[in-house]
Amino acid sequence: MNQRIFDYTKSASKRLKSPRIFKTEANYQYHSRDNKNDNQNKAKSFINDRPVQGQRDQSEKQYQITKNRLTVNNYSQQSRQQLNNTHNKYNSFLDSIMKLNKSKEINRIPIRSRKQLWHNYVSKYLTQTKKVNPDSSVPERRVHSQINILKAEEIYNKNRSTASLCSFESQDNLQLNLKYTHKTRQGQIANNPTKVNQDIFYCQTNLVENLHLFFVCDGHGQNGQFVSNFIQTNLPNSIRRDKLSQQSHQIKETLQKSIQNISVNVNKQSFDTNFSGSTLNGIILQENGKIHSFNVGDSRTVIGKFIGYGSKFKPYQLSVDHKLTIKKEQYRVISSGGKIDTFYDQNGNPIGPMRVWVNGTQYPGLAMSRSIGDQVAQSIGVSSVPDIVEYQLGSNDKFIIIASDGIWEFLDNQIIVDIIGKYYQQNNIEGASEELMRVAYRMWTIDDDSVIDDITFIIIFIQNQ
Repeated sequence: MNQRIFDYTKSASKRLKSPRIFKTEANYQYHSRDNKNDNQNKAKSFINDRPVQGQRDQSEKQYQITKNRLTVNNYSQQSRQQLNNTHNKYNSFLDSIMKLNKSKEINRIPIRSRKQLWHNYVSKYLTQTKKVNPDSSVPERRVHSQINILKAEEIYNKNRSTASLCSFESQDNLQLNLKYTHKTRQGQIANNPTKVNQDIFYCQTNLVENLHLFFVCDGHGQNGQFVSNFIQTNLPNSIRRDKLSQQSHQIKETLQKSIQNISVNVNKQSFDTNFSGSTLNGIILQENGKIHSFNVGDSRTVIGKFIGYGSKFKPYQLSVDHKLTIKKEQYRVISSGGKIDTFYDQNGNPIGPMRVWVNGTQYPGLAMSRSIGDQVAQSIGVSSVPDIVEYQLGSNDKFIIIASDGIWEFLDNQIIVDIIGKYYQQNNIEGASEELMRVAYRMWTIDDDSVIDDITFIIIFIQNQ
């Protein structure tokens, strides 16, 4: 085709799947001219994992054009030739159709199967990664711009990382050394070149004496970056003001009070939070090795536990994703007058995760049951109350990862623990950070790179002495 055709069909289906982007289907149009019907069929195939309908008709149409270009004698002669004749224009045409169909085969594979293929690829790659000398020094990474938490458009560059150390003694008298790193990468949207990174991270050892605070926020909506930034500024200040002790009940009460106050105050700011909000997921780590995990939304904390057999690690998920598939979350939304449903394409086929809606409308379409901000969604049952879980670190607990769903969208807990565990054994936390970002970003682009979510995580190495 001589003129370039901008095909947003696949991009649209991927957008609608993403919990970060909740817009009505009318916002996306298929900009195809000559093959509009074919693009719609490809979209249905990508979503429903069924073979593309209409390809046969198109193939026959193209074959008819090819046939008409040949003389009658040539066509009659070629129809009698053997199929393995490479000089046969008819066979060459069929070969090109077969290659085209083969190239589209990935669209016919169910989503779960595609994830399994990627799981196999990652597992194979990990076994081939060259070993890194644990004594080798990690080169210092330069930060190319200042961070100003008051100006959202200047918050983050695409990629940053740092590392620090502290030590403490666990409840079972184990001396634990703590090393951490963090990294964030701005996502991208094909038709939004001005997109900003709405994720934030926060890492502070000894925020209050012998209490260490780590968390990530994943903003969404037009003003999501302001919401996540507001949390980053105010949550640590609130904890400092309360002068926490090492008492578990006081830590839990302070976290609940602080997060609820932030949820109320963020709606009083100059930026609009009707359709904008943020997740919040993190931990407070005490000097005795006790963790208080807190979560609002679908970011996640996972602990990597060493199981010994074959130097393997297994994941222990510390937080629960607040999705609308959880029955108690569904009950709260429905009893508050909300409606739970998914997106549908123009043919009535469901697309993506379950979302919350105001009855009889096409908004807000939020794909989680708890968040901070999101005033419209909270009016119909979405909550800002955090889940708080206590956990005592043991000798087999080797590392912790706290991450936005840019990490968890396509990678399961075991894959991530495998990646980090490999570098934990080499005492190379920067290597783990680089590899995890590379794999997560690759997974977002395995089908197309028109929509990539912001990717942010904190990795904490816990080393026993």
